[in-house]
Amino acid sequence: MIYKILSIFLTCLCSLPCFAFEKATIQYDEYPVDYSVLDEKSITKEGDSFFEQYEKTGDVKFLTTAMGKYYISTKIHPNELYPIIQLAKTYDEKKLDRKAKQYFNRGLDMDNTDPYLNYSFGNFYFKRADFKRALKYYKKAYNNGYQDYYDINLKIATIYEKFADLLSAKYYYDKAYSLNPSATTLKDKSAEIDSLDYGKSEYYDGKKHEN
Repeated sequence: MIYKILSIFLTCLCSLPCFAFEKATIQYDEYPVDYSVLDEKSITKEGDSFFEQYEKTGDVKFLTTAMGKYYISTKIHPNELYPIIQLAKTYDEKKLDRKAKQYFNRGLDMDNTDPYLNYSFGNFYFKRADFKRALKYYKKAYNNGYQDYYDINLKIATIYEKFADLLSAKYYYDKAYSLNPSATTLKDKSAEIDSLDYGKSEYYDGKKHEN
């Protein structure tokens, strides 16, 4: 019975608008809650479902509900990394940068080599055109298991091209194309870089692409 009451209350809480949700959460946390009676895996799965609906539709109400679900999951198991990352991503989407970075950094304190965490934090900075920081986290993700992901190769290539490091950009464009041969524009991009004869410049004399 207690579980049902808590579930109903928390479901209503999750549907509140973002700022109202945070205020209600703070007030609710003033009272003792036995989160152990709640099923973290089930609630996180519900959060994923709402987050996917947001990605498909762009409807913020799905994002707000997902945020609430992930928040509850972090209260049930504070040391579970995945819901912390997902909560950070919802704050990212809400453009609440300070809160997003707070949860990303909380995740890094738990495991700074986790590829999904570093990839997600890289996306946070990439969207804000902070390419130096984005590259830092993308390379961490890349070196810890994400080397065969198309999207991360493409974004690293894009960053290196912005930095005018065409040798490294070509390497990652070629890798991205090998992972997704249907992306023929990447083949054209690689050929365009080749046509610049960048390898003959003094900048690249003896320089290898960066891994």
